[in-house]
Amino acid sequence: MTEKTAPGVVRVERPEDAPKVFQDAFNAGDLDGLVNLFEPEAVLFLGPGQVATGPTEIRELIGHFLGSLGRWEIALISHNRVDDIALNTVEHTLYSTAPDGSTNTLSVRAAVVFRRQADGSWRFLIDNGAPFG
Repeated sequence: MTEKTAPGVVRVERPEDAPKVFQDAFNAGDLDGLVNLFEPEAVLFLGPGQVATGPTEIRELIGHFLGSLGRWEIALISHNRVDDIALNTVEHTLYSTAPDGSTNTLSVRAAVVFRRQADGSWRFLIDNGAPFG
C-alpha cells in the first residue's frame, strides 16, 4: 500500500490507497510527508480564498490546518482510473475539540485527481477539497 522511504517521504503505490495514506500522515503530523504526496505543479483547493499551487503554497495551507484540526478520517467513496490518471471521490470527516471542551464534527466530500509517476507511485495533481455533494 505505502512505503515510507525516508523521513517525510511517503509513497502511494495505488491511488485507491491515497485516502488512508493522507489520513495517516495528517494524523501523525507529518507535514513533509503530506507535501511530498503532491506533484510540484499540483493544485489544492479547499474553498474560496483557500487555493494553493505548488509545494510552498501547499505546505503553508496544510501547515495551517495541521496545527488547528484534530483527528481526520478519509473514506474512499469511488475510484476510477484511465491509464496514468486516476480520480477518487472521498469523504473527509474532521473531529476537533473546541477550547470549551465541546466536540465538533465536519464531513465533506471531495474529488482528487492523481497521476502515476515514472517510478510507478502516484501523486496528487488536483485536490478539490471544497465541500460538495
